[in-house]
Amino acid sequence: SPDYRGEGTRYMKSHFYFPLIALTLVSSAFAQRDLKNIPNPDPEEERKTFILPEGFEVSLYAADPLLAKPIQMNFDAQGRLWIASSEVYPQIKPGQKATDKILVIEDKDKNGVAETTSVFAEGLLIPTGVIPDDRGGCYVANSTELVHFADENGDFKQDKSTVVLTGFGTEDTHHLLHTLRWGPDGCLYMNQSIYIHSHIETPYGVKRLNGGGIWRFRPETQELEVLAYGFVNTWGHHHDRWGQSFATD
Repeated sequence: SPDYRGEGTRYMKSHFYFPLIALTLVSSAFAQRDLKNIPNPDPEEERKTFILPEGFEVSLYAADPLLAKPIQMNFDAQGRLWIASSEVYPQIKPGQKATDKILVIEDKDKNGVAETTSVFAEGLLIPTGVIPDDRGGCYVANSTELVHFADENGDFKQDKSTVVLTGFGTEDTHHLLHTLRWGPDGCLYMNQSIYIHSHIETPYGVKRLNGGGIWRFRPETQELEVLAYGFVNTWGHHHDRWGQSFATD
């Protein structure tokens, strides 16, 4: 492309990556043609296929229409399940409104099945992470931003929105900021994946992460740092009881 001429690194990358992407698209397209064996979408039929250890059971906690296209979920201290739901994902169409939501589903009678859904926040654009705080609000990864939503009047809907951090990359919506986790140190951990280039303004200077890795953020001081980098697609991160990190890649 003429747009890349004179920019050696980008020009080389365009020639290196584009053929690989094209091959992936072709193989995916052929893989989806002429499907004959369509799985039954009935959750009860799917449940019967689980092979479980003795003494274990699987039950359906929530399904449509209580939720739609969930990308991340986390429980709060009251046992409510907070969900980042994106019907727009993986990309918004020209002229389309941003209609994505943060949903909270609840099992009020404690029988293992959720009955109610509340829309805590809406009008979002491809939220890929959500985690509740201890004040009745939540942090949300909303495309280029980490946003905090607060409920100040107690009606269980956000009425105050604060952009906490901005500058996260959006080169590929499959790899946006995601996997929000509280750590045993009180920090908020967040992942991003390959192809994303983030340059974040903080009170302590610009922090950068180009590619896959894990961020560590301390909300009360606004300190942000890179915990680990060099990953490809890190859609998973948890701590054990000793504070050690385990991440998928």
